[in-house]
Amino acid sequence: MIAYLEHRPLLRFTLIVFALLPACFLVWYFLGNFIAAPAVVLVEPVLIAWLGDTVASVGLQGTDLLIMSNYGEDGGRIMAAEQAGNQLGYTINTRTLSYSIPFFTALHLATPMRASWEKFAWCLLGLWILLALGLISTALKDLMLGLGAAFMESEAVPPTDIIALAYQFSTLMVPPLAPVLLWAYTAKDSPTFIGLLPEAIRPSLTSEDND
Repeated sequence: MIAYLEHRPLLRFTLIVFALLPACFLVWYFLGNFIAAPAVVLVEPVLIAWLGDTVASVGLQGTDLLIMSNYGEDGGRIMAAEQAGNQLGYTINTRTLSYSIPFFTALHLATPMRASWEKFAWCLLGLWILLALGLISTALKDLMLGLGAAFMESEAVPPTDIIALAYQFSTLMVPPLAPVLLWAYTAKDSPTFIGLLPEAIRPSLTSEDND
C-alpha cells in the first residue's frame, strides 16, 4: 500500500488531508468562540467608528457576533430605541465563515515545509482579517434588511448593490478559496506541493529543497 501511494502523490496527499480534517474541525467546533474572538476584536472598532449612529455595541456571544443597534421596533415601525422602548439586535454565526481556518490547518499540516509555524501564524492572521471583513459585510446585509430605510439613508452606508456583492463574495467565495490560495502560496517551494504539480510545469528540486 505504501509503495502504491508513493507513486500517487495526489492520492497520498488527499488521504492525509482527509485524515487530518476531522481532528481540525473538532478543535474548531469546541474552541469556536476563541477562534472567532480575534476577528471580533477587529470588527468592533470598525463598526462603531463607521456606523456609530446605527450600531450601539458589538460583542461575542458564544460563537455568535452580537450587534445591538440604536433602533427599536413598535408595531412594525422602526424608530429610535428610546422611543420604541426596546433595542433591535442581530446575531451572526461566525462558524459560517470561520470554517476556513480548520480547512487551512489540515492543508498546512499535511505539507512539510520550512518555517512551517511562522507561515502558519501569518496565514492565520490573514484568515482572521478575511473573517473580520466577512463579518462586517454580513452585518451590513443584516442591518440593511432589518432596518431598511432607517439604515440605508445614512451617508456612511454604501449602496445596496455593493453590500449584496460584498456579502456574497465574502461568504461564498472567500471561506473555501482563501485557505487553498494561502496554502498554495506558502507551500509552493515544498517538495510535497511540487510533487502535486503536473510534470510539464513541475520545477526541479534542488538538494537544498529536499533537506
